[in-house]
Amino acid sequence: MSLNRSVAPAIADLTTDLSITPEVRQTPSGARLHIFKNSIQPVVRVEFVFKAGKWYQPKAGVASLTAKMLKEGTRYHNAKEIADAVDFYGASLDVAHGYDRSTVTLYCLAKFLPSLLPLAFEIIQQPSFPEEEFSLLKQRVIQTLAVDKQKNSYLATEAYTSALYGQDHPYASYISEEDIIATEIKDLKDFHHQSYIFHDAEIFITGDINESQIEVISKAVKDHTPSAIVQPQISTLAPKTGLLKSSTANDMQASLRIGKPILKSSHPEYPALYLLNHVLGGYFGSRLMKNIREDKGYTYGIYSSISHKEHGSLFSIGTDIKGDKINETLEEVSKELTTLKEEPVSAEELATTKKHLAGKFLSDHATLFDKMDKYKSNVIMGLDKDFYTQLLVKIQSLSEIDLLEVANKYFNEDSLLKVVAGGVHK
Repeated sequence: MSLNRSVAPAIADLTTDLSITPEVRQTPSGARLHIFKNSIQPVVRVEFVFKAGKWYQPKAGVASLTAKMLKEGTRYHNAKEIADAVDFYGASLDVAHGYDRSTVTLYCLAKFLPSLLPLAFEIIQQPSFPEEEFSLLKQRVIQTLAVDKQKNSYLATEAYTSALYGQDHPYASYISEEDIIATEIKDLKDFHHQSYIFHDAEIFITGDINESQIEVISKAVKDHTPSAIVQPQISTLAPKTGLLKSSTANDMQASLRIGKPILKSSHPEYPALYLLNHVLGGYFGSRLMKNIREDKGYTYGIYSSISHKEHGSLFSIGTDIKGDKINETLEEVSKELTTLKEEPVSAEELATTKKHLAGKFLSDHATLFDKMDKYKSNVIMGLDKDFYTQLLVKIQSLSEIDLLEVANKYFNEDSLLKVVAGGVHK
């Protein structure tokens, strides 16, 4: 039988269970171990997640600087010795800070875990915060900040988040050189003592691990003295709406940010909003891309997204465009939002978008570590462990009428903030 290359192959339905069910163990300290054993590959990942993000910092810059300093020296090792030890075993030991949590991640061959676990606990429990390294770090951060503040994209996001949350809010991206300079070693030590504790930490263990190694982790967690998390007072403002424009040194290009605070992923209408966002600007074949990139040629890329943090969610449209096409781009975005509210999505487009989302979900859960990442997100956000499986099922059942109703409820332009940084303002 000859192959007819003029006919595209049929698109198969993707049916899969995306969830995993790690074993959860409570430790005497209060920390929870989430354990998913798998010996297909001789590797293991251990993630220590603490309430040590921007949400908990007493003043600007403290959370990020504390996280960056953990690997700069401990009671027993300096920064070079830490890096050399990790390199010797072909492993990785990283510290990441976020808006709500900070994470220390150890990834290595399973046979080297006993050798590296003590080092991981050392940087968590006994960082030395050396003065010289701290001074150099602040210089690097200030230099990076100076470069960032020359970029329209950075300035647009800074103005956008500040207008929605307030400049001093943890979810705003604003920080100044003065904030960095004013941060002292004592600020970091105090924050570390209060936040990098196992009292309510979440520890995610994935891969080829045995019971004796789990026991080592459990005992090390138990040995850390718990103390109370200090919850700063978070002031919130009513989010601004309308159009904010600001001039920058670069008028050849402009950066746009459009959006608003939106419902959380646990909300019953979230599946319809998620699908609607994908139609609007969630992938390369979306309406915004076809219109503003492919048809008008104003940008190389434009996307819409829904981002989630523990204390709020945000719907955003973002793009960098030609500096003289600001008004035209804003008009086209408005047209696309209006169309979604007035005209049902066609059956063909709805089916295509659902297929793309199903493929994306499958890709996002392709490996064991991918699945644990999604499980971890569900734990941190307080969602069911099978949240993504259920989300995919709900999305497949949505109709064009469901999307029309959600568009009219959440895509009212009067509720949106529009920020422009750079470009030629008319």
